[in-house]
Amino acid sequence: MNPTLPRLAALFAATLFTAACLAEPAAGAEEAGYAATVTAVADGDTVRVSDSHGRSRRVRLAYIDAPELRQAGGIASRDALRQAVLGQKVRVEVFDTDQYRREVARISLSGRDVNLAQLANGHAWHYRSIARRRQDKADYARYAEAEQNARKTRSGLWRNSGAEAPWDYRRRERHHDNHAE
Repeated sequence: MNPTLPRLAALFAATLFTAACLAEPAAGAEEAGYAATVTAVADGDTVRVSDSHGRSRRVRLAYIDAPELRQAGGIASRDALRQAVLGQKVRVEVFDTDQYRREVARISLSGRDVNLAQLANGHAWHYRSIARRRQDKADYARYAEAEQNARKTRSGLWRNSGAEAPWDYRRRERHHDNHAE
């Protein structure tokens, strides 16, 4: 394999991510949340930020679910998010705290919804089971449309027709671990 292909693919993904971020402002991004700098990207839907007081916070991107790192597409999803936001000043709009004590939030970069960009670029699924109950209806429609368009254009993880949803992957892994003993 040509060693420049992975670099070109990462550059292309970053370009798509930036274009998606510039496409539509996040609803209410300017008035809600807090300013922070992204200091680490754990995977395609989890980052660490440092707020204006220097406090480190773990943030789970709301209403999306990216592939696990050991799953097909997991590394590419993480790398796309890393390329787009690492070291950047963002706005964090917190909706909830999850079972791992991460803030569940929308992250905006220059007024653009980063969570939505991950969907638009085919690096995550719309987490409909949670979003259906909690996400603003207009945002829900935008997120669903972004995933559908990524599927149609076979962007990111949708290049693989057999892409496995992260929740199915986690369930299968738990089942395997429970029966491996």
